This record gives sequence, structure tokens and C-alpha cells, in this order.
Amino acid sequence: MSGHAEVKVKIPFGNKQLDAIFNVPEKKLRYGVILTHGAGGDMNFPHLVSLAAYLASQGILCLRFTCKGLNIAYRTKAYKTVVEYLKLSDDYKLSGVFLAAIVGKRGKQNESP
Repeated sequence: MSGHAEVKVKIPFGNKQLDAIFNVPEKKLRYGVILTHGAGGDMNFPHLVSLAAYLASQGILCLRFTCKGLNIAYRTKAYKTVVEYLKLSDDYKLSGVFLAAIVGKRGKQNESP
């Protein structure tokens, strides 16, 4: 992937570690985006890899991570840990970080007879 580097990291999370990858742009960093997947996925879904590469090519640091827990409290705690990890990073001093989520509907939709 040209225009940026990928840096694999392990983020301490209680007695575990979260797998994560920084997509680091070549030019000076000012802003960052944190990406994760929906339930049952991982950080290597093609759409996340593609989005991270595009953002880095535009000069935006991207940190994507895998969070395997389905429990919303666990996922929230993991996300908070990742945000703090980025905020405290000596390698990446940013002016701001963007957080967002897309939540899809789970379960079978009722069908009319």
C-alpha cells in the first residue's frame, strides 16, 4: 500500500491484548480515526482495510483494531482503552480523533405470508 506504512501493535487490555494496526500517512499527522468491526468480524475486513488505506493516503492517521466480545459493555470498555492508548501515544500527537459507529440490525426480519 503506497503512501503510508502499516504498523502492527498490541494494546494492553486487562489481562489480554487487543490486536491493532496503525495506517500511518507519509505527511505530518494532525487528525486520526479509530475503526473497528461489527459483531463477529475483525479489523481485516476488506472494507476496513480499504478505508484505513484511503484515509492514510489523505494524511489521516487510522487505527483499526479487533474486538471479539459481543457484550456491549465489553466492547465499550475496549473502545475506551483504544482511545486512551492513542491519546497517550508518544509516537502520534494529534489535534483530534474522530469516533463513529454503524450499527446493523441483527436477526431475521418478519416475512409476510
